Amino acid sequence: MNNPMPAMNTPASPLDQLADIHLPAPVASFPWAPGWWFVLCVGLITLICIALWLYQHRRKNAFRRAALSELTALATIEDDSLFAQLLNQLLRRVALHSHQKNDIASLSGKRWIDFLSRSCGDKPAFTHQTLDSMLEAAYQASAKPLPRDALITESKTWIRRHRSHHV
Repeated sequence: MNNPMPAMNTPASPLDQLADIHLPAPVASFPWAPGWWFVLCVGLITLICIALWLYQHRRKNAFRRAALSELTALATIEDDSLFAQLLNQLLRRVALHSHQKNDIASLSGKRWIDFLSRSCGDKPAFTHQTLDSMLEAAYQASAKPLPRDALITESKTWIRRHRSHHV
């Protein structure tokens, strides 16, 4: 019995001779690559700029919010003459806050009506009829009723939309 290969010397399977797979080191979540730091910085700067703009915009328009709340309180006044006087004063104070004092203080009558119509851009907030009736009711007894709802609506529109020239 000549066995050319003894059982003990049989080589093992070639697969057994392979080494185990070595996994790479886990990917670190920190420190980030420079590109991610750049994205983070740009994002933070953008958020800060937006927050500052919103803060300034809100602060700059605080007078509009105050005027709108005062207009809501004026709507409860029943006397047309008193309502017209106080509404005219409110509109004048808003205009004085947002324009040069010298430009506004001297306006009255037709020039005041023209200013209110002109200062709201291409689409005027007021109709001349409502402004005429407001000025008429403010300074003299009127036989015709004051268009209060139209005046309140148009005044709200003007307060929100008039062009402001802060000084």
